[in-house]
Amino acid sequence: MIEQLTTIIGAIGAIAFVVSVITQVLKGVRPLDKLPTDILVFVLSIGLTLVAFYAYASYIELEILWYYVVGAVITGFITAFVSMYGWSKLKELWDRFKSE
Repeated sequence: MIEQLTTIIGAIGAIAFVVSVITQVLKGVRPLDKLPTDILVFVLSIGLTLVAFYAYASYIELEILWYYVVGAVITGFITAFVSMYGWSKLKELWDRFKSE
């Protein structure tokens, strides 16, 4: 159980990093610059989490059940939260301890 939890936490961190990079790139694209950043982050997070889940399920030959998909969507919301607030909180902590 612990091994699976660490894998999920690592996947959330990796997907959150990819979402942050893609969001920074897409904010400069002409039609998407009108879209609120939070909506873009939610769509990217849930989409990339579902893609990662389906790729992993295919790799381990897992039978996909409906509640696995619901769990992947919930994980997508967690990934969106980390993408939106995780880096700013990390920078805030860095600035606080760097000045001391």
